Amino acid sequence: MANDEVLNDIAAAFASQETDVLYGDLDFIDPDGNIVRKWRPGAYKYGKFNWGWMPPHPTFYCKRTLFERLGGYRLDYGSAADYELMLRFIHVGRARVSYLRKVIVKMYIGGVSNKNLSNRLQAARFDVKAMQTNGILFPYIALIFKPLRKLIQFF
Repeated sequence: MANDEVLNDIAAAFASQETDVLYGDLDFIDPDGNIVRKWRPGAYKYGKFNWGWMPPHPTFYCKRTLFERLGGYRLDYGSAADYELMLRFIHVGRARVSYLRKVIVKMYIGGVSNKNLSNRLQAARFDVKAMQTNGILFPYIALIFKPLRKLIQFF
């Protein structure tokens, strides 16, 4: 978590807004605690997933009712299981979405899907599978835009 008040902020946002899903900003840090990348997804508007957008999955919170209505994580999507769930809940299920415009998670840069080229290619295959399953209009175009959106996070 970014600070001691984050969970209070998240709970307050769920209490004050009619929302099913809440996400916020994320900072990637190096081992010395320096910010090396800022993920600021902005407010959601239907259709943004078609252009490679996604909320930072470590900041993603949702109501249990979505799991009851739309199902849980699909582990057959490998490293894209969280992405597939967000597509299903937000894009397909049209959950009510709120954006908390503040850093709610600070985490170290890295991850399994980015560890090496082989993992990156496998992650891309899982992403395309998730996109095709959940009605993304042009999955391969969205796949191109998805990493391109990350470039601005370094500035």
